[in-house]
Amino acid sequence: MNSVTKISFESAHTQPVLPEPLPVFGFEEMLTELEAIVAEAEIRLAEENAA
Repeated sequence: MNSVTKISFESAHTQPVLPEPLPVFGFEEMLTELEAIVAEAEIRLAEENAA
């Protein structure tokens, strides 16, 4: 573990607790959203190239 990882890891655990669990769920949801956006963009590009 390098020093940067150690610092961000420690600061993540010293932040005040939020009312709703954010980290894992929010991250997974964001990834899913991004994948959908990328897929739509790829389809649009393919359609434009075919036109």
